[in-house]
Amino acid sequence: MSDICRTSRMSARGADGTRSLKARRTRRAATMAAAVALLAATAACGSGGSAVPGPGSSSLAGSSSATGGDGNSGTPGAPSSAAPVKSDPSSGSDGGRPVSSASPRCTADRLGLSLGAPDAGAGNIRYDLRLTNKGPGTCTLLGFPGVSLLAGDGATIGEPATREGRQLKAVKLAPGAGAHATLHTLNKGIKGSACRPAPSLLKIYPPGSKDALTLRASAPVVCGDTFTVTAMRPG
Repeated sequence: MSDICRTSRMSARGADGTRSLKARRTRRAATMAAAVALLAATAACGSGGSAVPGPGSSSLAGSSSATGGDGNSGTPGAPSSAAPVKSDPSSGSDGGRPVSSASPRCTADRLGLSLGAPDAGAGNIRYDLRLTNKGPGTCTLLGFPGVSLLAGDGATIGEPATREGRQLKAVKLAPGAGAHATLHTLNKGIKGSACRPAPSLLKIYPPGSKDALTLRASAPVVCGDTFTVTAMRPG
């Protein structure tokens, strides 16, 4: 009888042990599921999603395939569908930087030349030298022209004009527009008595050009060893 009782008590303890082990395993499984759910909920809140996976979620990554991976469901690890923004070549920018729009330099072959009437005053004589854009597009003049006086046979009369005044900003010339510089000399007798011979041709190098323009002109007659030219300016 006592043996039967001991056997019964041992069987009961074994059954209790089994039930206790199963209970512990169940509690651990529930704790792990709750932890997974908490992590998923935290990630969903951080990504702006509204859906929180329930305790039965088996994988965080697995839920992204159900949303199509468009990054709009708030699922952790879901890739973004936004494409990188590229600069538009037609917008005039390259990575936010302005594109250069500088016009080409005005060359002699696209310019017209004219010389205005003398403007005398206080012993000085000034002439308006004008360059006009005859080309089909906008071009730029920057700096001082080169100016020489020529005799009928092409020989140079005296020294070329020296620069007077400061450098000015570049002048953009649309087709048909012009820019001008001022030639300056003195009246006879203001400074000494010598004057150069009257020219037959005026030879002009546009700023930055190695090619020249010529104009038939009998002026200016340089006196007092004074012959200067200013930088090109609008007008």
